[in-house]
Amino acid sequence: MQGAQDKDALMFQQMADKGHYRKIGGSRQGIYICSPSGILLNSINSLNPDDVLEVIQKGLDRWNELPKKERHLPKDFSKNIEHRWEASYPKDGLILKGEKADLLTDPPKFSERGDRWNMDYIWLNKAEAKQWVPQKIKEGEIQECPAIIKDRLFRFHLVDNVRGQTLPFAPQDIKKSSLHIEIVEIRKSEIKISIIGNSLAIAKGPWLLGENDWTPTHDLDHSIETNILGNAVFNTKKDIFTNFELVVLGKWIGKTQNNGRHFGPDSGHIGIIYNLAENIHENRIAPAFVDLYNADWIAQPQ
Repeated sequence: MQGAQDKDALMFQQMADKGHYRKIGGSRQGIYICSPSGILLNSINSLNPDDVLEVIQKGLDRWNELPKKERHLPKDFSKNIEHRWEASYPKDGLILKGEKADLLTDPPKFSERGDRWNMDYIWLNKAEAKQWVPQKIKEGEIQECPAIIKDRLFRFHLVDNVRGQTLPFAPQDIKKSSLHIEIVEIRKSEIKISIIGNSLAIAKGPWLLGENDWTPTHDLDHSIETNILGNAVFNTKKDIFTNFELVVLGKWIGKTQNNGRHFGPDSGHIGIIYNLAENIHENRIAPAFVDLYNADWIAQPQ
């Protein structure tokens, strides 16, 4: 919506330019209360729930004052959209929904976490999802997870974006990547697997991923080291995962341009957990780095 040229995106951009930033272009991060016709009723970018509630209430008051004709889409509005990342949503694949938070102790304690957190989605299509299951189906079978899965996970998802937008890693940045999967139990049509792994990603020096929306204005100097535990259940009759959980502990060092670490320590620990995402419209959110995914089934803008 921030950079697309479809009619709905342009409507949003014109509205957002009148919002709390009061300028054209740049970041449009925040909460907007608006009419379907594109009238801005109120907006804010705040983490204070009381301030947000006040802005929403004032927006509702202004909505109640709108003429009925302003409460609908314009008659000439076209819903034809040239490109949305969500159009590549792999309906029959594996979607993992994640939460990330700062951990304030080592070892971590559930009661001592940072007050900031972030969400994340991992997309795998059907063929990729089935690569989590060892090829030889027998209890005790151990296999290293295929490179495409490790690449997806370690480059684009095990990153320090708890407090703000960060950067993906280039293939050359992945210094260590281990992800073992083991079949621990077979019960009728259900295969239970355990997952254990670790990774080390170090980005130091020039940006290696070419010119794109993520290209930073500075050389890189950050890293993350992780330990991973997980379990999953694959149903051979339904041909899908019916349960999936990954727990990740990470130690980050350094900062990126927009990840919100500039006024804090130079290193720290984060916790990440991924579970199966419920197949509902609200979860059809594209991964942050979907445009750089190692996947030919992701439709790119023309």
